[in-house]
Amino acid sequence: MFLNALVSPTPTPIPPSAPILPPRFYTDFTITFTPREDPEMPMPPWVDGIPPLLPYAIGRGYSVYAPDLGMMVENYTDYCVPIFWPNAYFPCIIFNYNHTAYLISPHINHYGPCCIYRTNWSPPHRDFMLQFEQYYNGSTWSMGVNRRVLKQLIDWWVLPQSSANLRDHPVFGGFGFARKPLPSGYRPFVSFWYEGDIGWAHQVFENFTDTGPKTHLLDDFQLPDICNTNLACDFRP
Repeated sequence: MFLNALVSPTPTPIPPSAPILPPRFYTDFTITFTPREDPEMPMPPWVDGIPPLLPYAIGRGYSVYAPDLGMMVENYTDYCVPIFWPNAYFPCIIFNYNHTAYLISPHINHYGPCCIYRTNWSPPHRDFMLQFEQYYNGSTWSMGVNRRVLKQLIDWWVLPQSSANLRDHPVFGGFGFARKPLPSGYRPFVSFWYEGDIGWAHQVFENFTDTGPKTHLLDDFQLPDICNTNLACDFRP
């Protein structure tokens, strides 16, 4: 189990079932990125979402998920997802609209103000974790020291690398969900970690909610004029 190198998983006689996302949700997040992928830098997930070695960068943001509208927005307020070339050290917004994913960003590294990230691309289905159910990898209590959201029982699913062309690491990344459900019965999405263009990224989700006004932020969304474009984004899958 890949988590064994970091923490001892809580014994679970029967693996938990894969979680289902709520009909809508809002969550704040922090994203930590390190360009290091040498043997001295352990793969995520990291305690408190922070790698044990320098260098690394920490950013903030929020996500709004509304699959009934065919929409999801991820606002990265400090730096973007580390898959863009030559680097992603710029703020960005990635959103799904009308089966297309767009990137809004400043005019940096040939991006901006808006480009098409992917076509035929929609928010993840609410039951997307069912396809990964077999990759349950253990549960932890002690991933958080200063991050309360990580100091609870979390179930982890670690995905194998789908393409040998990306990197020589044995895994692509993983998902962490809190065992304790929300009042609605849905389980909060706590963590997502993955391999970037170089290095690793680890997102930690806080203030996850499936009720309240923030879950309706996309109700009146309209495609920005700057995104009426055929310009494709330059990124590395």
